[in-house]
Amino acid sequence: MSMFDPAAFRFIKLRDFAFPGGVDVYEFHNHKCVDGTPDFLRMNVFLSKDANYVCIWSGLLDTILAEHLLEGVRMPPDTDLAALYQQDVFRGYIETSDEAACILKALRLDSRTWFPLPQRLTNDGGALCCIMQP
Repeated sequence: MSMFDPAAFRFIKLRDFAFPGGVDVYEFHNHKCVDGTPDFLRMNVFLSKDANYVCIWSGLLDTILAEHLLEGVRMPPDTDLAALYQQDVFRGYIETSDEAACILKALRLDSRTWFPLPQRLTNDGGALCCIMQP
């Protein structure tokens, strides 16, 4: 049995970015804008892998960095980007490609109903705006 490699399941490893401790981070390759470059304002499906422990979420890569990049944008008081735009999808151990195939099939990442194409938060004249990736 082969070990789980996210790249074999349409995930692209982000270049020059990892979570503390050297945890690799990947983005689901479901659009031409996904090229391995981290975009902290893009919402998509992401995966982190620390040995065999895997987290998959839909939303922003890092909400704290996104909030920093959106400083000066008018938002309603007490806006919480994590609460608005983050959804945990899976947390657990995936050791083999066979396990990954079953888990990822069950998650239905290709479903446009559950996981739309990437979108991006932007500053539109000082107001927060969400646009589809061209």
